[in-house]
Amino acid sequence: MDMLHAWMSAQRDLVPEGSAISKALDYSQKRWAALSR
Repeated sequence: MDMLHAWMSAQRDLVPEGSAISKALDYSQKRWAALSR
C-alpha cells in the first residue's frame, strides 16, 4: 500500500490541475486512511 500511495503522489504532480485523473487522485489521497485499512 505504501508503494501505491507513493506512486499516486508522484503521478499527481504530473497531471494537469482540474483533470479527471487529478480529481480522482486528490479524492483517493484525501481518503487514504479509510482506503488503506
